[in-house]
Amino acid sequence: MTDKPSEAPARGRSRGRPRGFDPDAVLKAASERFRTQGYAATSLDDLVEATGLARPSLYAAFGDKRALYLAALARVSARAERGFDAIAAQGLELRKLVEIMLMFTIDGYLSGEKGPSGCLAVSTASAESASDPQVRAALADFLAMEDRRIEELLAAAGSAHPAAHARIVAAVIHSLSVRARAGEPREALEQIARDCAALVA
Repeated sequence: MTDKPSEAPARGRSRGRPRGFDPDAVLKAASERFRTQGYAATSLDDLVEATGLARPSLYAAFGDKRALYLAALARVSARAERGFDAIAAQGLELRKLVEIMLMFTIDGYLSGEKGPSGCLAVSTASAESASDPQVRAALADFLAMEDRRIEELLAAAGSAHPAAHARIVAAVIHSLSVRARAGEPREALEQIARDCAALVA
């Protein structure tokens, strides 16, 4: 991706879109800004700054701010699915599985543009979902996917109650997002992860 627009619009491209335009890189940058500031507090100027694209390019590629936010939520869900796939491939025993899953989550939650930012879906979509049916549906789909994938992992690792244990693990994941944004230190978050793993196992 190049940050500066081309001298003239490329043939067949929308006006203002730079050569070498990388939609994935742009969406990642926008997602990070939304994750840091939330949907309502992120302006179009913020997104222009974060992505390096002019407004016409953002509109041409993703639509309006709301459409870009929904695309960011879809990106988070896809990344979570890939994370579950990677953990499943390790064939871990139950306690280690839960601990690794939560530690992996903590690593992500403690990252961010300006410090620990938690989860885009949990920490920002929950606020928007109260008034936006599409965001509510996207969040519900994310949570359902999360429950399903965690239950599958726990069942394969030998959990006696995979559905109930999955709900507990998912609840802890959501709590970790909130706690990370609130500034709890890594040591405290990791202790929660170990406690949850011991409880489930």
